[in-house]
Amino acid sequence: MEFNPLDIISVIFFFISWISYTVYTRRVAKKRDSLSSVLYRFRKEWVQKLSENGMSEVDAEMLATLERQVSFFASTSLLILATLVTVLGTSSDAFVNISSSSFIVNASKEMIQLKLLLLIFIFTYAFFTFTWSIRQYGFCFTIFGSTFRTVKYYQDHDNAKRVHNEQRDLVHLAKLLDRAGHSYNYGLRAYYFALAAMTWFIHPAFFIFSLALTVIVLYRREFKSSALQAMVDSRRAIKTTEQ
Repeated sequence: MEFNPLDIISVIFFFISWISYTVYTRRVAKKRDSLSSVLYRFRKEWVQKLSENGMSEVDAEMLATLERQVSFFASTSLLILATLVTVLGTSSDAFVNISSSSFIVNASKEMIQLKLLLLIFIFTYAFFTFTWSIRQYGFCFTIFGSTFRTVKYYQDHDNAKRVHNEQRDLVHLAKLLDRAGHSYNYGLRAYYFALAAMTWFIHPAFFIFSLALTVIVLYRREFKSSALQAMVDSRRAIKTTEQ
């Protein structure tokens, strides 16, 4: 099987883009506002509120909803993996004929299988990341259940709240919840890069362009989105009200 130099460059650019963007967002989020850093502050405030007011049915349902969202993507990843493995095992000359289209680069059967293997790798990573997020949310359920009383209990036992909360480090509880959210975010990011990887079937140059576009979209949503600005403004409003 002969490799087009542009194919090799596009695959290298794929891994560099994904890994570099992940490392970049981790470092920059510590210095400036981003979706991840602002959400972490909200998670700390949520845990603090639970320690002061108790855990209500709404709080429990919110946690369950977060876990269900991750479970949906984990199940979807498994279905996509099953489909990709089936296509990989049954690929034939008829499947290779898609390269006969005028806008799709010619590719051998082995090259198409290699492209499918890249997609399988991405969705395998996504599946493991989503399932790890589910496990971490499960840890949160267990620890929250052993840490926070119900709202009614705190209302009836004012002195018990102070004693009970001293037994837990609330910052680390918020970090556990934050880690579950990060794993979910990493899985979603894999979906974005999988969409870019699909364009490799068309042309490696289009693959490189799609990767650059994906990084730009992810960056704007993480650091420049209106949703981020709304969350930052809401925290400022809360601080102003408290003062």
